[in-house]
Amino acid sequence: MTNCLRSWKLSALLLLACTVLKLPAQELTFLGGLLPETSNERSSYTWQVDYRQDFHPNFAASIAYINEGHLRAHHRDGTAVEAWGRLPLFDGRFSIALGAGAYGYFDTQPRPGGETANVHGTAPIYSLSATGYLSNRWFYRILFNRISPSGQIQVNTVTVGAGFWFGQDRKPTAGKLGDAPEAYSYVTENELTAFGGQSVANTFLSQQARAYAGEYRRGLIPHLDWTISGIYEGDPKIIRRSGLATQLWAVNTFFNQRIAVGAGLGAYFFIDHKHPTTIGQKVPGAVAPIASLTFATRLSEHWVLRLVFDRVMSNYNRDSDIFLLGLGYRWGR
Repeated sequence: MTNCLRSWKLSALLLLACTVLKLPAQELTFLGGLLPETSNERSSYTWQVDYRQDFHPNFAASIAYINEGHLRAHHRDGTAVEAWGRLPLFDGRFSIALGAGAYGYFDTQPRPGGETANVHGTAPIYSLSATGYLSNRWFYRILFNRISPSGQIQVNTVTVGAGFWFGQDRKPTAGKLGDAPEAYSYVTENELTAFGGQSVANTFLSQQARAYAGEYRRGLIPHLDWTISGIYEGDPKIIRRSGLATQLWAVNTFFNQRIAVGAGLGAYFFIDHKHPTTIGQKVPGAVAPIASLTFATRLSEHWVLRLVFDRVMSNYNRDSDIFLLGLGYRWGR
């Protein structure tokens, strides 16, 4: 658990550093591909969402969510934080990069009798990417990862995808990083959002249920939000959990504050009516770490459409993912 929290903290801190330091040339990439066979497992699909930040023409850092698909005895995903050495070629229209870092993973594994174990840990990750720029904003990327946890299955992933460069101006010329994102003094207004969506228990059966949430969000300083949320995860049979979550978020905005992205980390105070209980303990309450990603777009001066992905990290093999879409109302500070 500690290793996973460390990885999520590194991710949030990296995103916050990229935004507060006014660094340019953010690249967001969506990739999909193949996880080849290993000696113990058949091949599977894999997909990845990658946020990469240039610090120098030859150096970058990235945060990525990686889903390793469904292997026979492993359903693993997680967050990777990497540093990259980058070699621009052909006047900046193509580049090759080598990356290395840490991968905080969540692995759902079967147990005898139909039970499931949620295994948490951190592994080294090594990567090689080739990127070609198709226009002033769009590019394609081919990416190879090697994930090598100690004592767990080691895999390679091969993915291909498309990405978008988020900068105030178009893609920079060779040798320059371009303009930094706009509006560094912007602080999120008060925001109240109602959400609906789905929760998925991290078991081999992936039990699902309708989920609902309400969230109050307020910017504390530029690029740092605070939220308090009421969450109901529904009844996916193996859990029936609800509670309050509070989080701090590293956030950034683009295109005159019409688009916002962020990563959050905090605590989830919950009651699980199907928690394995001891004698005399009928309504168990507990606290769990919660890590989240969000994407929001302004519909008008006051109305916001917001997407949130929550990962609840339990200590009793009941991790869950919560996917929420909501409509929010903003008003002045």
